[in-house]
Formats: sequence, C-alpha cells, structure tokens
Amino acid sequence: MRITIAAATLLAAATLTAQASPGNPAGRMCVARVLQSEELPYAPIHYWLVKVRLEITPPDGPPYEIALQDRMPWQGPPPRRGQSFRVLCDPANPNDLHAIR
Repeated sequence: MRITIAAATLLAAATLTAQASPGNPAGRMCVARVLQSEELPYAPIHYWLVKVRLEITPPDGPPYEIALQDRMPWQGPPPRRGQSFRVLCDPANPNDLHAIR
C-alpha cells in the first residue's frame, strides 16, 4: 500500500511517498527532518523524481535514517534540506510511515 505524506500542509506543498504496512495504521508521533534531497532525471511528465534521506526521531528512542525515492507532482516544490514535519512511525518497521492529517 502506498501513501503520500501530505506535505502541502506540513511542508509547504512538498510531498514524499513511503511504503506503509496495513498492520500498523497508527504508530508513534515522530519528527521527520530532510537530511538530503535530490531531483533525479527521467521523471514522468508533470512529475519530479525525488530521492530523499530523512532522519526520523521517535519520542522515546534514538533517531534513525531512511531513504525514499518516488515521484511527486511538479506543482509542489521538492523537499529541501532542513525541512521537518510530523509523521506516525514505527522504529521496528522503518518504512512504515503515515501522514498526519
């Protein structure tokens, strides 16, 4: 299942995507901070192809890093280094990120 982290409200219209497991729709409130962002060539028309490295900081544990790559609509600016937003995460399953609406 694919979800989009709705950064239009959290991150000035930038969006990212991550894999989410159906077994854990909730999770813990975490802070995601963009460590590195790169626009890649050969994106489909009307999309950015973005590769991003995030630092996820759970409230009661050490931070960890995750790398994501996916396309996003060209109307929003790609994520930039230093931007941060909140997500629901599960440190046991680093790819299990959920947008906070």
